[in-house]
Amino acid sequence: MEGTTLTKVLQHPCFDEMTNMINAGQIPYSPCMISAFSKILGYVLIATMTVSQVPQIVKILRKRSASGVSFLSIMLMLEASSATVAYAILKGFPVSAWGENLVLMHMNVVLVCLLLRYSNKMKTSITFLTVYIVLMLFLLWPTVPSQLVWYLYILSMPAIVFSRLIQMYKNHKTKDPGQLSATTAFLFIFQGVGRLTTSYFMTRDVVMICTFVAVTLFNMLLFGQVMYYRRKMKKMS
Repeated sequence: MEGTTLTKVLQHPCFDEMTNMINAGQIPYSPCMISAFSKILGYVLIATMTVSQVPQIVKILRKRSASGVSFLSIMLMLEASSATVAYAILKGFPVSAWGENLVLMHMNVVLVCLLLRYSNKMKTSITFLTVYIVLMLFLLWPTVPSQLVWYLYILSMPAIVFSRLIQMYKNHKTKDPGQLSATTAFLFIFQGVGRLTTSYFMTRDVVMICTFVAVTLFNMLLFGQVMYYRRKMKKMS
């Protein structure tokens, strides 16, 4: 069963080629191997992102507070992940090249609802969820104008940049990251670096590659800031 699964992931030609090269005492390196590696890395990233926002969600639920987490920042991240999903489906990219955005999209929806819930805006939370589902179904509808999806995806890069800038400004203003999870911030860095690799080898989409460059850089800055304030607060306590 495991052999069959591995064969499907690597694709039959790549699996056979790798086996032959290893048996011949050669390093298994070829375009086919790079494609297989990119695909495996893509699924690893999807699995990683499945738990990336869990520390953030658990922290908010445990503290029953969303202090330190910027609502606007999460909304911008939701726009970026939603637009990426719609764009990738439109372009017919393999799921291994963008699947973690589908997971991230759902988790961002949960975070928005939690932020509204702990701001005593339960009715607004339900309204938001209803409107979001309708809008997302519209974007995924086969007859939706492709130009609309394209423009929304183009906006995802500045949305991510502003999302991180807004969160970093809030941290700087309060000198306290609050309930912001350092683990989640670190996993975002891992996801960005991995996606740079898979986007280059699997899609060669310039916009997607530039987006992940921006994602990685600003997530590094956010993670560094969170760690700085965490250590500063420990020294003061």
